[in-house]
Amino acid sequence: MPVARSADDPTYDLSGNTITAFASPSRGATETIMYRIDLPAGAALPSHRHDHEEVLHLLSGAVTSVLGREEHLVRAGDTVMIPAGMVHHAFAGDEASVLLVAMPVGTLFIRDEEAGAIPPWGR
Repeated sequence: MPVARSADDPTYDLSGNTITAFASPSRGATETIMYRIDLPAGAALPSHRHDHEEVLHLLSGAVTSVLGREEHLVRAGDTVMIPAGMVHHAFAGDEASVLLVAMPVGTLFIRDEEAGAIPPWGR
């Protein structure tokens, strides 16, 4: 079983938020991608959807998770299951938040009406 060393974790910018890739095909995973999102205080993730389910676990802080038209206050320790195709986004309040995310390999990141693509942290 391969071990992905934290010293080698690649990072990416998504609308001013930092994404750190832990598991992806380029790092040895064949079925699941996993990454961390560091969301600064007052920051937001862009509205988007996926063609597969996404599971998000809040490691620290608090965010408002918007699923479709419903808003949910999510605190550290809470987990959100986002169905395939559901438009969603999240925003932090007065403190920075850290989210752990998992989804199947090959999941598309789709904004608005674009065709979508596998994001670099999922390759």
